[in-house]
This record gives sequence, C-alpha cells and structure tokens, in this order.
Amino acid sequence: MSKREFYLSNEPLITNLSNNHKDKINIFGVPFDATSTYRIGSRFAPNAIREAFQNIEIYSKRLEKDLENVNIKDLGNLAKVGDINEMNKMVEEITREIITDGKIPAILGGDHSLTNGSVRAINNCTLVVFDAHLDCRDEFEGLKLSHATFLRRLYEDGCISNLIHIGTRAATKDEWDFVNKDDITIIDMEKIYDLNTGLKRFKDTLSSSNDIYVSIDLDVMDPAFAPAVGNPEANGMSSREILEFIYCLDDFKLTGFDIVELIPTYDNGSTSALAAKLLSELICIADKR
Repeated sequence: MSKREFYLSNEPLITNLSNNHKDKINIFGVPFDATSTYRIGSRFAPNAIREAFQNIEIYSKRLEKDLENVNIKDLGNLAKVGDINEMNKMVEEITREIITDGKIPAILGGDHSLTNGSVRAINNCTLVVFDAHLDCRDEFEGLKLSHATFLRRLYEDGCISNLIHIGTRAATKDEWDFVNKDDITIIDMEKIYDLNTGLKRFKDTLSSSNDIYVSIDLDVMDPAFAPAVGNPEANGMSSREILEFIYCLDDFKLTGFDIVELIPTYDNGSTSALAAKLLSELICIADKR
C-alpha cells in the first residue's frame, strides 16, 4: 500500500465495507439542477448529505439495526451535464446496472427530475412519492420534462404499477384533476392531520405492493423543519410524521430510493441533517430485503 492510499481518504464518500462482505447498498449522487424553477443549487446537495451523514448516529433504535454492520458502497457522483435527457439516460442505465447486480440504489439529488430516469430502470414498481407538489403538469416553462412534470411522464408512459403520493398540498387545478384516478392514491396533508388515519391509509395501499421505490422531495417537509429546499411550501410534514411513514415500509421490499431538492446554500444544517437521517433509516429498511 502506498502512502497516498494509506493516509488519504475520498471523503465525503460514505462507503462502509468493514465486515468484508459484498456491498448491498450502492449510493450515487446526481449533481443536476438545470430544471429548477425557484431556488437553484441542489447540484451541491449530494456531498452536503454525505457530510451530514458522517456526523449523525447511524444506529436505528426503532429498527434495531446498526449501519456499522451494513455493507454500503458509495459510487460517487454522476458526471455533470446540462441536458436533462442525457442525465436521465445515465441515471436509468446506472440504476438498472445496480439492480441487475442484485444491489439497491440510493440516489442523492439534485432536482426531482432524476426520478424519471431511475424509475424507468425498474419494471412496474409501486412508486411512493413524498412531495409538497404533484409534479404532474403537462409542461412548465416550455418544457415537457422537468422537475415539475416528470411524474406525469412516468404515469403516461406506464412505468409504474401503483402511485402513492404523500404530503401533497400544492398543485394546479389541472394536476388535481389529473390525479383523480383509481390507481393513484393521494395522502394529502389534510389526511395527515390525523396521523394514525394517514398511516393506516398508507399501510392499506402498500399491502398489495411488491417492488417499492421511494422518492423523497424534501419540500414535503414544513419549512420550519427543512427550510433549505428548492420550492418551500407552508403547512408541510414534521420530522416525526415523515419518519412514521418511512417506518411503515419496514415489512416491504424496498427496491431503491432517492432524496432530492436540498439546497445547501439556504441551510442552517437542519435540512441536511434530516436528509441524512432519512438516508440512514431507508438504508436500514433496504438492507432487510
């Protein structure tokens, strides 16, 4: 081993292969925010989440699991590109390769448009989206594909077998009309006011699901809990509420997940800490698969 290999590290990567087994969770970042429509800067989020992750406790008392014993490999960040189609192509191909290798992708965004690529790599999954916005516009600012339209494209292209949208509170009338379909479940903030009712609806909807992909847009949170997001919306979820929903996934097969729309420039540390906590708990759940 050279002195360079011995003394230098590739921080903030969060690879952990200490127990000498093959990696099971593959993390990669997508530093892309070209379709952001208000605040920009989510391209810097992957490393901010990694840094926060390295500074939180990674034993989950609720799940009784220690990430010190979980094999995690951080693949680094996607090459920076400005074209959404090129970014989506790369995300789709990497995600498919990870899944084909029998591993679970954990993706750090970046703006929410990356989910259009990752979900296309999975055949007919149940897509669970935590988001203040429906992201079901037909177009926005002249773009048919962006962080405000990607979910409509996925639905219209038949890429998902079941859609569950949680924390919803901001959309156009056209979007609300669009999601009034039998195979779309909306658990909006009004249903989350009574947390037990919202959780029961979530569990009941999940009961027939097989492969589950989770996408967390951090603007699902109330700005009091996560101020550093691209499009903050008042009257959102609390940290407790989103974690209770995450823990509902413990008995199901988690195929992959992403965490998106963190803007480090606006952060006081609370948003990246929450993102790191969500990353930690989702890895715990994914590793049980």
